[in-house]
Amino acid sequence: MLALVAAALLNAAPFDPEAAFGRLPYLTSVKVAPGGDRLAARYSNDGKSGLLIYEMTKSGINNRLIGESDNLKIRDFDWKRDDRLIIAASVPGVRYGTPTLETRLLAVTPGKEEIDRLFRRPKRSSGELPVQIQDRIVSLLPHDPKHILVEYAKNSENIGLYEVDVDKRGRHSMVEGPRGDSRRFIADMQGTARARMGFDNGTSKLFLKMPNDKWKDFSHRVAKGQPRFVVVGFPNTRSKAFVLSDHATPNLSLYLFDIEADEFESNLYSHPTSDVSGIRQRLSDGAAYGAFFAEDDVYIHYFGENLIKDLTTIVENSVDADDVSYQSMNPQETMAVYWAASDGGAGRYYILDIENVVLTELPPLYPELEGVALGKVIATHYEARDGLSIPAFVTLPPGVASLEAAKNLPFMLLPHGGPNARDYVGFDWWAQYLAHKGYGVLQMNFRGSTGYGAEFRDAGNRQWGQAMQDDITDGANWLISGGHADADRIGIMGASYGGYAALMGTAKTPDLFTCAVAVNGVSSLPQVIADEQDYVDGKYSTRHIGRLWGDRRMLRENSPRFRAEEISVPVLLIASEDDRVVPDNHSTRMHNAIQRAGGRSELVVLPEGSHNLNVGTNRVTALRAIGGFLDQCRRS
Repeated sequence: MLALVAAALLNAAPFDPEAAFGRLPYLTSVKVAPGGDRLAARYSNDGKSGLLIYEMTKSGINNRLIGESDNLKIRDFDWKRDDRLIIAASVPGVRYGTPTLETRLLAVTPGKEEIDRLFRRPKRSSGELPVQIQDRIVSLLPHDPKHILVEYAKNSENIGLYEVDVDKRGRHSMVEGPRGDSRRFIADMQGTARARMGFDNGTSKLFLKMPNDKWKDFSHRVAKGQPRFVVVGFPNTRSKAFVLSDHATPNLSLYLFDIEADEFESNLYSHPTSDVSGIRQRLSDGAAYGAFFAEDDVYIHYFGENLIKDLTTIVENSVDADDVSYQSMNPQETMAVYWAASDGGAGRYYILDIENVVLTELPPLYPELEGVALGKVIATHYEARDGLSIPAFVTLPPGVASLEAAKNLPFMLLPHGGPNARDYVGFDWWAQYLAHKGYGVLQMNFRGSTGYGAEFRDAGNRQWGQAMQDDITDGANWLISGGHADADRIGIMGASYGGYAALMGTAKTPDLFTCAVAVNGVSSLPQVIADEQDYVDGKYSTRHIGRLWGDRRMLRENSPRFRAEEISVPVLLIASEDDRVVPDNHSTRMHNAIQRAGGRSELVVLPEGSHNLNVGTNRVTALRAIGGFLDQCRRS
């Protein structure tokens, strides 16, 4: 029945590729209420966005939109009860002259208009500021209908743990007091805090709770030079933990860890080439039933027969899709949420009524792309100059069926952001838009990308503009040597770190690319490091880039802003006005540097824009600018 909503979105208007690919997804993060009669999802359509709540009633389906503004964006949400939703929202802010990202924890009762704040606003006369980061929920406390467990820093940078009343503003009870070595807590499935992590003078700290409820220091497990040790969950047995480690395998494996004995008890799952990244646990008893890992896409390895595996088989047999992914289930285990897609499309969500085995189809994520031919995405790899194998994905223009059939195409390189992140084989709105315009697109997981083990990730340390950049260059040369790309028609484009790589590529290899697009891109490494020192743990977070003073020459040499005179191709810079990750002055200063050097650059500033382009129609605006810029570059 909900699928009828999507039909109303489509009309006979001419296809507008920028609007179709650049729209925010129609529905995302679909979650079912505990009782199964309501569901909520992030929504975006016709310039409106927010949280859409569906109620299944005898008379049909009612819905209500909790709207966003350009400044207030919904980051996440969860059902606490059938009559109470917890919402995490973000707003840009300024503290002591430093731009900040602020979050607010809200609650709403379906059917009522009021949106309640769960934190008090300090009195203006007190001189206090509101808690900056309010939305770090450690546990929904499944057996307590009135509270959730939240970690936050009240009046300092030290983080404590609090029970927060979801019905009354400002009623918080301290569970764990603020400590100088605590930045994050992990609770078990019942809501008991069992791990806390942090730093002490730049040294990583880890404490685990013993069966006698006393904290014990396990910092030796996360000390510098030790194998990785990442706590990801706890079974209901108080003396055990689920841990990711690479002490005995090249990649992260999942282990059951004996806290009392301080030793690994058993290896639950290892993958030969990829890191295990997470765990699935049953709410009822905390037992592990699956482990996440990623190859070309994210997959679950199931431990024996279980309900989720059986339900997934039902959905796979019921929908015409080649990619089906389990998302979530309500606590009563009566409704499950799935996502499914075919032929590399963006797909749609489905709700499975488990008892009645009825599958309800929700509207597609990108309704205007229904029936539009998309580019084929191919997983491949190429060899870097030092012999390292670089995983990559090639998106081909619609109608080109294979990499062998791709001959002498115009190509765009699209390195990912992060840089400690990675790309996958699925739908990418940037890549599909470029493919629609006739470009082949190469996305590579250069060294420093995550998911391929510590050695591959650490190979990117202090390699901004150097070995990581060479991996990108080697990708372009691989396309040329294979006859896939026209050497005279290769561009480079990216966002965040990818924007940095696009700018650095035009400076370091000026004869390789014909144009570059940088969206919210870094232009100065010294500025990144200096700016981050205004924030808690900022020095630690930039350790993989370099030292502001000790590496000052290297940092300048690998900053495109200081090499603007070497950039000889047209450059498009797109900056978001309220970007709290990469300030917009990275782009404006880069533009000015290119102009002073006599180069060609265009600058587009997105009003009230965010780092992830999730405000209003900023993605559409960005694609229109990119499309026009690339058309002009093709003609010149």
